[in-house]
Amino acid sequence: MSYALKTLEFNVILNEISKYAYTQTIKKEIMDLTPYKSIEQVKHELLQSNEALNVIYRIGSFALIDDFDIDSILNSLKLNRVLSITDVLQLRLFISMTQDVILQEKEFVKLKIVYESLRSLFEGLDPLKEVKKEIESILDPDGVVLDTASDALNQLRKEIKKLEQSRKEKLNQILVKKSSMLNENVIVIRNDRYCLPVKKEYKHAFKGILQDESSSGTTCYIEPIETVEVTLKIQRFVFDEQQEILRIMTALSKFLADYIDPLEDNLASLLRLDFIQAKAKYAKSIDANLVSINEEGYINLVKARHPLLDPKNVVPIDLTLDKEKKTIMITGPNTGGKTVGLKTVGLLSLMAQSGLLVPAKETSSLSLFDGIYADIGDEQSIVQSLSTFSSHMTKIKHILSVARDNILVLFDELGSGTDPIEGSALAMGILDYLEPYDLRMIVTTHYSQLKLYAYTHPHISNASVAFDLETLKPLYHINFGISGSSNALIIAERLGIHLKVIEIARNYMQDKDSDLSKTVKLFEEETLLVKEKEEALSKRLIELENQIVAYEQKNKANRDR
Repeated sequence: MSYALKTLEFNVILNEISKYAYTQTIKKEIMDLTPYKSIEQVKHELLQSNEALNVIYRIGSFALIDDFDIDSILNSLKLNRVLSITDVLQLRLFISMTQDVILQEKEFVKLKIVYESLRSLFEGLDPLKEVKKEIESILDPDGVVLDTASDALNQLRKEIKKLEQSRKEKLNQILVKKSSMLNENVIVIRNDRYCLPVKKEYKHAFKGILQDESSSGTTCYIEPIETVEVTLKIQRFVFDEQQEILRIMTALSKFLADYIDPLEDNLASLLRLDFIQAKAKYAKSIDANLVSINEEGYINLVKARHPLLDPKNVVPIDLTLDKEKKTIMITGPNTGGKTVGLKTVGLLSLMAQSGLLVPAKETSSLSLFDGIYADIGDEQSIVQSLSTFSSHMTKIKHILSVARDNILVLFDELGSGTDPIEGSALAMGILDYLEPYDLRMIVTTHYSQLKLYAYTHPHISNASVAFDLETLKPLYHINFGISGSSNALIIAERLGIHLKVIEIARNYMQDKDSDLSKTVKLFEEETLLVKEKEEALSKRLIELENQIVAYEQKNKANRDR
């Protein structure tokens, strides 16, 4: 199905869905998504997506945050590594998010939101209150280790503050005492040392260590000799402080390592929620719904839309494929919507089979297929020296080689790219070859011979795309039971081609295609007649049923008197 995935632009759909994911892990999982094989899994995925969609409509998004995947942090804990402060802050944020999601579930219950298929994901979440409490006893919200994290740290910081105050007092005393030797009465830091801005001429008279000079050379930044020893003491205490913080973080990492299992379980559930929510949010953006799924090859699309087309302009289609009508032959002019209809069926089938809600009415139904294959468009390759016809044949050869029951095959302009007579014959040969298989197929064509072929094969349903001959615009609506015309001469005439050319062309058509056209027209007239009779009978049946109901109600009323 690799070619069909690309041709039907399933990868574009996945890319759109991935934009709604909060984590890189789920973005990748979405981009790697392929159709499921089990109908139970498909139904489960669809149900979860639909329930998530209902949640979004009722109260908004799940309480997830960006980049909450802590897998790398958990791997560090498994390797007995000491976590950085940044890692611990991320863990605390993850736990807070988990607690918010747990609280959100209570809102579901309060509002009576149905979430049965999602319940297990919420019920498995552990709030880990003791872990959050331990982290908050050590770090403040900005990631600074609290003085109270240990008695030793508290004592070290008190000593550092005392020494820093002593240094500050000494520097201020020097500022006053030796102000005449300074360019400014300020304290500056150079090379992490507290210095005073000494005038150049007092460079050697001012006792201390030269740390820097101004670019002009007029100022020397000197650390006073009186504060050198104090600064060295502070540095020793700061080193001890960092060692104590390392000890604290080592102990905290060991504590957190005991909670790897519940953290992993929470992560798995929340990543799953991220996956489901991304699908649901995309479904909301395209106004998608939950449709029924079967394994009988039954496709019934009601008001189906192609999800990549502008919903303001796209015209919904209705389409049915079943065991009696296994194939649909769609005819009509170019740009009339044949290919869009073809792609819509294929893409929506792929989406539903991948657990994605589809833009169609809830009454629609799609089938689970063992394969979806398509020959759509012209992928002529200069590198491979393939002509349009050869390109089609290469893809069709593959489709014929994998033909079997329970697959969906999509042929766009079958037999095109070569002589129409030979192309029609080849197309009919392909259709005959595939007929014994219990597969579903949609074919688009311009060829009159194929229109007649469809009428003479009971398993094929003829259809056409509507076209407004007045405005020369396609209506993008599929009419079933009748084949369409390419309308080439009418369109050419409306576009201003010389009438003499049109007249000559019509004469050629009468000479060459009159018998075939008459036969097709006869079939169409008979089909329309049958359709009209069916509609009349259906209308009459409804009238009779209403009369029976009215008669029974009248009799009941008489009996009750």
